[in-house]
Amino acid sequence: MRTFHVLFEPDKSHTSDRPLRLLLLSLLLCAILFAQRPGEVFQVSTLDALSQGIFEGSMSFSELRGHGDFGLGTFDALDGEMIALDGSFFQAHSDGTVSRVENDATTPFAVITKFKSSQSFTITGPATQQQAFAAIDKMLPSNNYFYAVKIHGDFVYVTARSVPRQFKPYPTLADAIAMEAIFPLQNIRGTMVGFRSPAFVKGINQTGYHFHFISDDRKSGGHALDFEIRDAVVEIETVRQQSTYLPDNQPFRVALLPLP
Repeated sequence: MRTFHVLFEPDKSHTSDRPLRLLLLSLLLCAILFAQRPGEVFQVSTLDALSQGIFEGSMSFSELRGHGDFGLGTFDALDGEMIALDGSFFQAHSDGTVSRVENDATTPFAVITKFKSSQSFTITGPATQQQAFAAIDKMLPSNNYFYAVKIHGDFVYVTARSVPRQFKPYPTLADAIAMEAIFPLQNIRGTMVGFRSPAFVKGINQTGYHFHFISDDRKSGGHALDFEIRDAVVEIETVRQQSTYLPDNQPFRVALLPLP
């Protein structure tokens, strides 16, 4: 029996492409692993701290933008309501106007995520706020996770509010809210940006539902007190990670925050 040895010469035409191909493969694997990671709710300060009147901004919006593109919060000195939607950040002022947020503005409290919808459904109204919450609850796998919730569509009405800028010595949050300006918005199209947080984060975040509203024309918005949906699409992201940035300032360090 004859034995034949066949020698294949390496194809040198592709050797120069190998580092590039390895780099592209590495980037692809990183992208796949990142996409499989659970989302994260990133939060600045705590609700208990804000309730006690710790209104000093502790993080710039330039830094906050790196943590997400969807969320809500407020501004230094409690100057209005913040809405983050599709990577754009807005400030709903107490005079009813809305403006874009500058990078050097700061926040004493914010909740934000990189929104990636995992499920969606349509509400054909009219549907009250409580009916909308009940419909969303039926879609959730558990009460023990965070959920980022986007509701976009036509609203019969939205009752929005904003709080005017406060001055030192700062009041409590309850006293500041007593100065709120109410905006009754009728027959308006826009987006509810919010979260549903589990009961065990009481004091850290607002438990249950918390929504801010921004109109499609970006001229109206604020904290949503009540609403009625005509027709809307609801998108939900289940979030199983949460991190809290604690302020590095004297008011937070000396505050007598409640014990668990």
